[in-house]
Amino acid sequence: MAVVGASLGGLRAAEQLRAAGWHGAITVFGDEPHLPYNRPPLSKAVLAGHALAAGTELRRRPSVEDVEWRLGSAVTAADLTARTLTLTDGSVHMYEGLVAATGVRPRRLPMPGGPPRHVVRTLEDSTALAAGLAA
Repeated sequence: MAVVGASLGGLRAAEQLRAAGWHGAITVFGDEPHLPYNRPPLSKAVLAGHALAAGTELRRRPSVEDVEWRLGSAVTAADLTARTLTLTDGSVHMYEGLVAATGVRPRRLPMPGGPPRHVVRTLEDSTALAAGLAA
């Protein structure tokens, strides 16, 4: 089973597959190089220096300890007939079933003078903004 999206939705999808009785292999694909993490603290406690980014990782239930996490390379194409996924690194992966849990992207509001320089969506976004504020 392939789950595209390695954030909260992907983690919960893997957990629910196990809860529903799926005993086969599960591979979760994500473009970020991190295991699933809690995003709200990025713009609050982490940015303010009250928490470390490392402390935002979401706990995984024991039922998904055997899940394979393919992180740091986005899925760029899904061939639904051939049942393959192509990643940005050029690798191709076959799957038996597919779950799309890709989440959302931040929406940049139109503003006079151009869009804001920073949007906090990822760990890297929060780190970049914190560095900019400290400079």
